[in-house]
Amino acid sequence: MLVIVDMQNRILDENDENYVPTAAKLIPPIKERLDHARQTGELVIYTRDIPVEYQKEEEHPKLQIIPELVPLATEMILKKHYFALPPEQLLEIQALPEVECQKTIELVGAELNLCVLANTLAFQSVFPEADLFIKTKHVTGNALSQETLALLREFHVQVE
Repeated sequence: MLVIVDMQNRILDENDENYVPTAAKLIPPIKERLDHARQTGELVIYTRDIPVEYQKEEEHPKLQIIPELVPLATEMILKKHYFALPPEQLLEIQALPEVECQKTIELVGAELNLCVLANTLAFQSVFPEADLFIKTKHVTGNALSQETLALLREFHVQVE
């Protein structure tokens, strides 16, 4: 399973409070990883961060997935209003028949020390038997990246 966390236009916008200067460098390696997932039939899930103040404007261009990573109709897009997906959405994922055969979960995306961290731990709580992993070339953040990776290792997440 590939989980693409919050790869939305706002992280590329220098005028947005959620701007991540290193996010543009993530797009090619994540696109390559996404293409591989699609070729192998891996389940792909996207998270979209829709802050509470934007709930009525959730189709705003800055809240859309980056064009190079646009989801296919068969891929899941899950909206969240805080750092991690809510428990009921995680339980819905857990109940999907196609999840049963997928024993690894890779998380990729922006804001490693916030949303990637929160969603990794959330997925780990719902899929305790799965192998979770993060490749450093597929994640970035504005602060505490090395500390976050060390913390994830403490939670037995494979960091490569």
